[in-house]
Order: sequence, then structure tokens, then C-alpha cells
Amino acid sequence: MARAARTVIVSSTRLPRKVFRIFVELEGMYRNMIEQLVIYAVRNNIKSFTRLKALHYREMRKLYPQLPSHYAYTACQDASTRAKSFLRLKRLGLTGREYPEVRRVSIWLDDHLWKPSGYTSVKVATHKG
Repeated sequence: MARAARTVIVSSTRLPRKVFRIFVELEGMYRNMIEQLVIYAVRNNIKSFTRLKALHYREMRKLYPQLPSHYAYTACQDASTRAKSFLRLKRLGLTGREYPEVRRVSIWLDDHLWKPSGYTSVKVATHKG
């Protein structure tokens, strides 16, 4: 049974500087995880999320012990999607690169990383609480 994806866009209200810095740090760590996982997946021809998670999840957890575990889980999902797409394009001869370039990052939050707080806000688990 497929689960519906929810996209949350932070509105134009200003975040406190401390909260903004936390999100910037989180995005940097998440980007680094995705870049490492994508390179590993392409190098080893891994297209499956399950296989990528089985082979590399523990290493990501050791590298970022301060992050909640589900960030490593969702990074594996994101990276496997990117790697699968890149490997398909590479097989068709539509890419000139050896590895994909991670340009944009959107942090995937599964149901363990966020919860609603009232009708207009959400609580997000981060490395700072």
C-alpha cells in the first residue's frame, strides 16, 4: 500500500536565528549523507533502497550519531531514488558524468521525525532536540 507524500513549505514568517541555524546545519549533514550514499550506490550499482540501507545505514549512523536515526533511513531512500534514476540514464547513454551531481536537497521526513503541533505548526526532531 503506497503512502501519500506530504510536502511542507516553510511560510514566509521569519524563523528565529537559532532555529534557522539548526536547519542549516541539518541540511548540510543531510546533503553530505546523500552525496556519500549516491556515490556508493552508483559505484556499486545499487538501485534498491533495501540493499543500500542494509549495506550503508550503520555507517551513516556512526558518522552522524547526533541525528535521529530516521534521517539516515530517509537519506538512504532519497539516495537510492537518485542512484536508480542516474544508473538508468547512464545505461541509456544520456549522461556524460561518472557520478550524479546533488544539486538540490529536500529533507525527507518520515512519520517518526515530525508531528503536528496544533493546526498551524509542526514539531520536527533534529540533532538539537
